[in-house]
Amino acid sequence: MALIQTSDIHNHLLPGVDDGFRHAADSLQAIERMAAAGVSELVFTPHMNPDVYPDVTEVRHREVYEEFRRQIPAGLSLTTHLAAEYMVVKGFEERAASRADELHVFPDRSILVEMSYYYRSQNLEQTLFELNMAGLKPILAHPERYLYMADCLGDFDKIVGMGCRLQMNLMSLTGTYGKESIKILDHLLSHGMYSFMATDLHSLGQLDRILDFKPGFFLKRKLRKCFEL
Repeated sequence: MALIQTSDIHNHLLPGVDDGFRHAADSLQAIERMAAAGVSELVFTPHMNPDVYPDVTEVRHREVYEEFRRQIPAGLSLTTHLAAEYMVVKGFEERAASRADELHVFPDRSILVEMSYYYRSQNLEQTLFELNMAGLKPILAHPERYLYMADCLGDFDKIVGMGCRLQMNLMSLTGTYGKESIKILDHLLSHGMYSFMATDLHSLGQLDRILDFKPGFFLKRKLRKCFEL
């Protein structure tokens, strides 16, 4: 069962801009291995979080992307796009409402957002509303990693009901993030609430784990049902 999809919509392969890959050589090695595993489309989604990367802008991401994509061997026949993973920080809903044209989004106008691993963004629902009003289609990255959501699983109904799709991390299947993560993962898979799975790749070591992981029978069945594989 192929876990890596032909389109990987969430990764940190763009080198030197966040906590993902630091060097272009490592990024290129990962991309070649992913292409060999069947990936034909990559959406680069570097972090956009002014609290952690105050000097990083969409303009800087574009400059790095344009330089880096020229290094990708043409023989890989990969389609690439630049988007971003936006942290829903205080005030992001205002930016979504008034300056949505500045945001890096997917070709279909989808936009990837995330919350802190330590606390829920109080402005999440308002942000989702403003993104939808701006004609964008929000995707919440790795909800199974927000461990505080394990005690309020019903809240995902509201999030999805607001037009927000959910993206699962392949690394989460390995149990890396603990029991609460598995509880959330199982709930979302069992209720068919995920729309995407992606690598969220930060390193070659993570790629090794993803490529080596073999889901058991029951997990395979849930994955096939949720993602219609």
